[in-house]
Amino acid sequence: MSNDVRSEGTESAVGQNLSHPVVLLVDDQAIVAEAIRRMLADDKDIEFHYCQEPSRAIDKANEIRPTIILQDLVMPQVDGYTLLRFYRSNPATSVTPVIVLSSREEPKDKSHAFESGASDYLVKLPDKIELIARIRAHSKTYLLQLQRDEAYLEMKILQEQLKESNAKLAESNAILQRLSTMDGLTGIANRRHFDEVLQHEWKIGLRENTMLSVLLLDIDFFKKFNDGYGHQGGDDCLKEVAKTLSDTLHRPGDFIARYGGEEFVVILPNTDCKGAAVIAEQMRANVEARNITHAFSSVADHVSISLGVAAMKPDNSSSPEALVAKADEALYKAKEHGRNRYVIAEIL
Repeated sequence: MSNDVRSEGTESAVGQNLSHPVVLLVDDQAIVAEAIRRMLADDKDIEFHYCQEPSRAIDKANEIRPTIILQDLVMPQVDGYTLLRFYRSNPATSVTPVIVLSSREEPKDKSHAFESGASDYLVKLPDKIELIARIRAHSKTYLLQLQRDEAYLEMKILQEQLKESNAKLAESNAILQRLSTMDGLTGIANRRHFDEVLQHEWKIGLRENTMLSVLLLDIDFFKKFNDGYGHQGGDDCLKEVAKTLSDTLHRPGDFIARYGGEEFVVILPNTDCKGAAVIAEQMRANVEARNITHAFSSVADHVSISLGVAAMKPDNSSSPEALVAKADEALYKAKEHGRNRYVIAEIL
């Protein structure tokens, strides 16, 4: 790569992925530029650029993206200290190392230069070996910093992508979880989810010594309804009944699921027989109030439900399955006694 002096306005192919020093000299004296060029002439990997007009230094730096800037202090148009501050406020040169080349040797001048943003200070004209060593050292540090910044940025991008992927995965898992616990037709919980919740509430009742109630219910003469109105009519009926039953429950802990076919099941934590009977009657009355025509029913001219109610205080001598079995027995009795009613099981 040539290290000849390049005049202002000459385009450079220098990119950001550099592996060699790119020097920009800003000095109003062409004789100084020629001297520096000669010092660097034998080092073919050092790319040298010269800007004679300090007012154009920022534009030149933005154009070629140097790895190091050699900067005079005393120049016409723009004060060298001011130009140093301009470099630090310019995004393209905010961290570019700047070596001040000045005939001033006073400590106060050096101190002022460092305060203004200089990275190094050499009295011109400097020794060739020292100048090249400092150019290489500062350029290497700068390039390594760019690589670290680029790697850090890539890492942050990857982290954001991973975070986004994890969020999407969590959302997908949550959707799958909901689908796996939901009845596809009615939109309420399915039998599998009921089994899980029942076990959970049983353990709570066992630990806290509280009552637990279960309601088991089904739609009266649903097979006749399905045969008479068709499967679509039957599906619509199931969905409306499920919504009515669900809307009857108001406590956060109360739970309803489709038990199978036209059967539904309700879990009422911390609820005794009396409280469960109130909910059962509300559900029966609310379904009746929907006034869904059922011309094939032997009980009424509208859809009705029968319910079995069972409540107990969980203990180690019984089981959740026993509680459901008692509710099922009560449901059978409700059907025997004419349907469209609830029956409470014997207290366990």
